[in-house]
Amino acid sequence: MDPRSTAGGDVVVRTDRLTLRRARAEDAEAYLAWRSLPDVMKYLYQDPWTAQVAHERLATWEVGAFSEPGDTLMLAVDGPDGVVGEALLRWAPGQGQVELGYAFHPDVAGLGYATEAGRVLLSVAFEQFGFHRAFARIDAENLASVRVAQRLGMRLEARFVENDWRPADGVWASELVYAVLASEHAARRRR
Repeated sequence: MDPRSTAGGDVVVRTDRLTLRRARAEDAEAYLAWRSLPDVMKYLYQDPWTAQVAHERLATWEVGAFSEPGDTLMLAVDGPDGVVGEALLRWAPGQGQVELGYAFHPDVAGLGYATEAGRVLLSVAFEQFGFHRAFARIDAENLASVRVAQRLGMRLEARFVENDWRPADGVWASELVYAVLASEHAARRRR
């Protein structure tokens, strides 16, 4: 893994199979390939995207800062055949905490890309930006995402019962919070 920051402040990380780099406006069509799918978007608590929404969001993410609480760093995940998913860091309110997130096209499910991208996110969060704690908020029904968090060495810290409205299917959904500390992540990497 080779994390580095480019001259423009973009995060670019390469693994054996993936490249994570700042999402760009020209990625809108690729993002639309999974963000237009109801089965993907229900776990993101959003309606499926239209082409207009994709272009607007990607244009915003391309120039968005990541320097203070509330900021989001959206990374496109390039696989062997182009953009296959997304990975993000959202600077949480308070001191030293960051939320991580990921979404991938269902066509690449089971290839380990989400876990690989999650490892990159944790390394960038802790080693490049110096965060103290990283957490993921996951819909309790999203078992694939739960397994990713577990493979990343994150522990279940909370379960909120029917705390969020899921507009895609009109139900109250339960949320799981998984987290890991920088010190725990560093200890695992040393092993």
